[in-house]
Parts: sequence; C-alpha cells; structure tokens
Amino acid sequence: MKLSFVILNYNREEELRRTLMKTYRLMEGKEGFEIIVVDNASSDNSVASVRGLFPEVGLVERTSNNGIAGWNDGFAVAKGEYLIVLDDDSNIESGLKEAIDFLDSRPDVGVLALNVIGGAFPTDYLVHLKEGIDFIGCGAIIRKEVFEKIGGFADWLFIYTHEWEYAIRVLNAGYKIVYFENCYVNHRTSAVNRTSKRLKVFSIRNEMAIVYKFFSKEERRKYLARVYLNNLKGVFKNGLQSIPWYVLALKEFFKLRRQLEHTPVRKEVQDMYSKSNWATWRFCKII
Repeated sequence: MKLSFVILNYNREEELRRTLMKTYRLMEGKEGFEIIVVDNASSDNSVASVRGLFPEVGLVERTSNNGIAGWNDGFAVAKGEYLIVLDDDSNIESGLKEAIDFLDSRPDVGVLALNVIGGAFPTDYLVHLKEGIDFIGCGAIIRKEVFEKIGGFADWLFIYTHEWEYAIRVLNAGYKIVYFENCYVNHRTSAVNRTSKRLKVFSIRNEMAIVYKFFSKEERRKYLARVYLNNLKGVFKNGLQSIPWYVLALKEFFKLRRQLEHTPVRKEVQDMYSKSNWATWRFCKII
C-alpha cells in the first residue's frame, strides 16, 4: 500500500466528519490508500459517528488521552509507505500526487512539510524545496521507514512543538526535512480544546525541554536562557495578564526535566536547529 492517512481526533466529531469527507473526495477513484482515525478517548460522539458513517475507516480507540503521541498508534498499524499526518480539522486540498512523486524521487527526505493554509501556524514563511526543521503536524508526510527507525512523536510533550522534537531526531538519523509548497493543506483550526494560555505554557515548557534533552551540556544553559527570554517578549502581545503563563511555563519545565534523559544529538544537527528556530536566536544581542 502506498498511502496511509492518519488522523488524530479528540472531541471534534463535526470537524472529523468534514475531514473524512474531504479526504475521500480527494481520493475518489484512486487505489492504494487507507484512512486511519485515532480517537484520543473522546467523550463526544466521534467514535460512533465514524463507525456509522465511515465503516471502512480503520479506527483506533484509545482509553486515555496522551496528546500528540496518539498519532503513534495510527502510525504503528498503518500499511502505507507514506504516513500522511492530519489533524481532525485539517485536510489536503490539492497537490498530493506531486508531493508523493517528489518523495519517490528523494529517498533521503524523511519528512515532507506541506503548505498549510490558515490556522495559527501557516507555512507561508517557508521556501519551496528548501531543507530545514519546520513542518506542521496537521499537514505533513512522514516516510514509514523513518517511524520504524526512530519511533513516533514524543509522549512527554503531550501537545505543541512536537514537530521540532521530531525534526531533531529525523535529522540526527540522517534524513532531510523539505518543504513542498505545491501540496496545500487547509487547516480550519477549530476553537474546541484550544486556548492562548495552554498554547503558551506548553510551547515554552516544551521548547526548553527539547534544548535540555538534545543540546550538549556545554551549550544548553545558554540556549535555555534564549528560549525563555525570547518567548517572554510575547508579554507585549498578550498583555500583562499573561505574565502568570510564563511563570507557570517555567515551573512546568523544571518539573518535566526531571524525567528527561539527556540524549545529545550531533553538533551539526544542534547548529542547524539553533539557526533555524527563532526561540534559540540571540536575545537582544546579549545572550
């Protein structure tokens, strides 16, 4: 089998139905694909809806919500050569054949970042066919052999920035991450289960944890300071009422780091990450 669409869902029954309908419309008349939905212990009618309206969909039901790591359950049972990663509120609009043709011609590319339109994290800042660390989890293609070699998304992150953590391991394993502008993903960005506070707390905590886990001991203190201080500039955008978010994020990082094993990556991978990720750039020319 060539393609496995793997969709992660949590309490977004209506958006999930829309994603499934749009995906079947995209693949109408085509063969060699499957659609897998991982339900992350939803309390709404998502599971019953999939069973009733889309009986041909492979349904993986989790008994607990483990965040972004839920995708891994779908990756594990997928039969496709390529894993098409979608959120319950995102779908590919066009350009999939071209993207797969590109991957077929480039076995060195482990993850293909797609052109995500809409949502909080559009990819319009990226350059077509340029290598980097950026991809968005609601619209990417992962080579199945990459998952088999390095595993899936990190369960210790729970949500947000898992793409950067995965990118470090992909690059360290010798694969490339490339942006493919001509495959468009519509991220409808449901407001369900999303808040600015949660985004900021988890993002800062996770960005610091990534540096703590993968950077060398000689370098990571400097980069930890950069990540926190660069994020702290967000107070100007979010307002003074957001200051407790940043304090909470720091507390959550100190709790998380106790369970992290230090597994430093190759220096060239660390250097590429630090140059590509705005949070690890120099802070005000000081640090």
